[in-house]
Amino acid sequence: MGLGLYFETGEGPRFSSTIASRADVNKLPLFDPEVELGYVMNGVRTIRRELKGEVPLIGFSGSPWTLETYMVEGGSSKAFTKLKKMMYAEPATLHLLLNKLADSVILYLNA
Repeated sequence: MGLGLYFETGEGPRFSSTIASRADVNKLPLFDPEVELGYVMNGVRTIRRELKGEVPLIGFSGSPWTLETYMVEGGSSKAFTKLKKMMYAEPATLHLLLNKLADSVILYLNA
């Protein structure tokens, strides 16, 4: 979604840009899984084809809340200081972000 996702060894996902305001949420582009994650969609289609319906394939996505915590904090956090500050100062912003992320997760899992 344009925040510069990368992975740090031993730390999990991180973002080079974070969400700090409603303006940041409004700038997030509409997520299209076929465009943004085409390689994942192609991989899943290939695996499903090879399984020939004999074995179920289970998908996974992070929850909107988990994604939101990483996007606001920039990575893993023990205290969630930025998120808590935003939760009290701008609850509507967090709700807007959660809604955008929920829509994105739905599109991803449906794809």
